[in-house]
Amino acid sequence: MSNETIPMKRILLSAMTLGLVAGFAGCVNLDEKLITGVSSQYYATPDGLNSAVVASYSQLRGFYGREQLMSLTQVGTDTWMAADQSGSNNKVFDAYNGALNSTLAELANTWNPAYQAINTLNAALDRGPNTQGISPAVKSTLLGEAHFLRALNYFTLVQTFGDVTLNLHENQGVVATAVRDPAADVYKAILADLDSAVTMLPVTQTDVGRATRGAALTLRSKVYLTRAYQPYSPSKQADFTSSLADAKAVISSGAYSLEPVFADLWCVARPADPNRTGYCENTGYSQNHKEFIFTVQFSYDLTHYDADNEYDYMHLVYLSQYDNNGIWVGTPRDLNNGRPFRRAMPTPYELSLWNKWVGTPGASDILDTRFDGSFQTVWIATVGNVKNPTGTCPACSSGATINVGDTAAFMPNYPVTNAFRQSKAYEILTPCPTDQVNPTAATYCGDRNNANDGFTNWQHFPSLKKFQDNLRANLTAQEGGKVEVVYRLGEVYLIAAEADVGLGNTAEAASFVNVLHQRAASPAHKADYNVTPAQMTLDYIMEERERELAGEHDRWYDMVRPGAQFFVARVAKYNPRAAANLKPFHVLRPIPQSQIDGVISGPKYPQNPGY
Repeated sequence: MSNETIPMKRILLSAMTLGLVAGFAGCVNLDEKLITGVSSQYYATPDGLNSAVVASYSQLRGFYGREQLMSLTQVGTDTWMAADQSGSNNKVFDAYNGALNSTLAELANTWNPAYQAINTLNAALDRGPNTQGISPAVKSTLLGEAHFLRALNYFTLVQTFGDVTLNLHENQGVVATAVRDPAADVYKAILADLDSAVTMLPVTQTDVGRATRGAALTLRSKVYLTRAYQPYSPSKQADFTSSLADAKAVISSGAYSLEPVFADLWCVARPADPNRTGYCENTGYSQNHKEFIFTVQFSYDLTHYDADNEYDYMHLVYLSQYDNNGIWVGTPRDLNNGRPFRRAMPTPYELSLWNKWVGTPGASDILDTRFDGSFQTVWIATVGNVKNPTGTCPACSSGATINVGDTAAFMPNYPVTNAFRQSKAYEILTPCPTDQVNPTAATYCGDRNNANDGFTNWQHFPSLKKFQDNLRANLTAQEGGKVEVVYRLGEVYLIAAEADVGLGNTAEAASFVNVLHQRAASPAHKADYNVTPAQMTLDYIMEERERELAGEHDRWYDMVRPGAQFFVARVAKYNPRAAANLKPFHVLRPIPQSQIDGVISGPKYPQNPGY
């Protein structure tokens, strides 16, 4: 790209144009410019073309930063289920019952913004090639970004809903008719967009958050991987091969590198917490790790936003109730440990995936550091001269005095003896006995709200801390500013491994997984943590994806990618809430009712089977 750049500006577009409010996407200084009464002709100007692209980056915050992302991609899977607090429809998405229907707001809030962004991008791609007064290099980059963003939005739609309406040119005026195009055609359009994006995008961008060639290659690799499992794939072998080639291109490009310490991807190390088991410290956190390939940017300065729902909300939804909980004492709500909305919790199966110790759990060296890098399992007292209630297991702690700075509670993912519990002043919560050997939906010991019996329950569980944000304004603030990572290099290794498994290249698949194991292994065991080609099955890859990517908003897509049979078998086996009602048709979400009702001319817009 030339030295000429177009900054990401915060531009307010008239609601009479495309109904979008533009915002920033990169970590740059943000100018503000009010533009009223613009038409889509504006997008044929240099400033307008940039504005259309920036508006579409802004739209991503409405999906990647909001609770619906968790409801659609995490709960209702083999590894995540709904926690006790309501406030959203996540329990419905978890239960797969009759309440999972077309009226849920989360569905419309995914569908509508995606199509709003697509229409803006269509205007940019229709008119942008004729833009004058802009260098060819900058024009190429902006159009490449538009191709990438349109592909990203359509990929979300086709994975979630199946056959969807394929619009590749701007709508002008009210559209009262629509049809559902075959998913096969949507995939062809996505890949065509990504072919253009790979050609047009630069390797690096000045503004953090803008798409690059590596982002386009990563997305294309994942698109090929996903299509390979579909019955309409032109050639499974060709799709797996293309996916592998793109993943290898990203890995070998030199543009990205794995963060040496897994926990550093999310949190800053604190001397007071050498084992990284406590809360996530963000002071000094880098929003732009070399491992990050594509991110959605947020800000702590709310004046950068043009709407009240553009901040990052995800720090709220994965936290256990540590404050005023009746199970332990000494930890009133504070900024560091977060505001626990308790929307999603790990299934017992999820917690079992990290039983990676050299010897006896808790009494030997840790092998895989990713559990402690992903979950908070220790809470430190901020109020002293208190005593934990002893509980009923038969005594869950010694009841000795806890002072400020002492451990107040500990939630290991392995069993401990009653004698060990009774020797500690802090409270210890472990998976319940039936889930300590082979956790499945059938072994789940129930929700047990506020049960002080020494075991995790519907309110108290290890907290996913990747999104914790103690740089918020205060302890009650919902407005988070932490970056959301959409693609990173760690996942690219797993995309390559899964494509290799699809091709039967198990030796190479193992080599990709072992790169991640080398990073994950504790310093004393870098040579001990390797997998063999014989272990390389699709089930193992799915386990490894969760160890590496826990909570990174891909799990439902991981489960449905190999097909309905795989999805139902895994989720029904491990998720106690989903098991009773899960059916093959749940591999797709219902089409939003607003879309069905909005088609008032021509044939009725079809709903997905089963809804």
